[in-house]
Amino acid sequence: MPARRVLMIEPIGFRSNPETVADNAFQRPPGGESPQALEIAAREEFARLRDALDSRGVEVTWRPAAADRESPDAVFPNNWCSTHGGGKLVLYPMMAPSRRRERREEIVDALRERYPDVVDLTSHETDNRFLEGTGSLVIDERSGIVYANESPRTDRRLVHEWAQRMGFEPIVFRASDAGGRPIYHTNVVMSVGSRWAVVCADAIDPLDRSEVVASLAETGHETLFISLEQMAAFCGNVLELENDRGEKLVVMSDRAFHAFTNEQRAALEGHAELVHADLATIETHGGGSARCMLAELY
Repeated sequence: MPARRVLMIEPIGFRSNPETVADNAFQRPPGGESPQALEIAAREEFARLRDALDSRGVEVTWRPAAADRESPDAVFPNNWCSTHGGGKLVLYPMMAPSRRRERREEIVDALRERYPDVVDLTSHETDNRFLEGTGSLVIDERSGIVYANESPRTDRRLVHEWAQRMGFEPIVFRASDAGGRPIYHTNVVMSVGSRWAVVCADAIDPLDRSEVVASLAETGHETLFISLEQMAAFCGNVLELENDRGEKLVVMSDRAFHAFTNEQRAALEGHAELVHADLATIETHGGGSARCMLAELY
């Protein structure tokens, strides 16, 4: 069942993070932009997405990023934590030191009150082994399968450890963008909803592609195949949620919405209402989109 509640972090101190730009081709390197202007634009985009969800009956828990910490990517909380049924909370090892500062004690403590069963994987940071939450892991709750694109931020052994501890079957693959560069996170390649999936099969290594495509078909998903260009427009970075009336939503950015074809939008609308917002600043300078901004609270 899709989540009805999400955690969002307002992007205080937002900017292009020099620690993450090397392996994130979706992110523009730091330039001459005014830091104040970038933060204002990012906070306005955050508010638009938050308000769009709230107006449709999704419960949004939000906190401002810590002004006294250098955590420019704090707007993407789904990378450092995930929650699961049965009161389970998972904390993840992050590659960039600045991103580890996003795990604030007061937020973790608040989550522990509702999710007391904690799986803490953060010690793997000392071994330089990383697994960045639902950026690294695309989870098919209904079918018990987890998809993961192996990359510097997604350690294959940790994927298997996570899957064993959480009771999922792992499917691990490799993916590259149009320039042949490894893709940093799985959730820009694909998204899986209750009855639908979006995947850029062209990005997946031919040796792994058939397994991913076959798995989506065998689990009964209507699969929309997006191009490399659509992937670059964050069409894979979408998320299914449910509102307080039990209605399903698919959340995405304006850029993704307009990059989908009319036929693809119609197919998604057959499953859920499409909710989208302008996230251009966060996408361009943060290298992530709507799905990255939302940590589900089950």
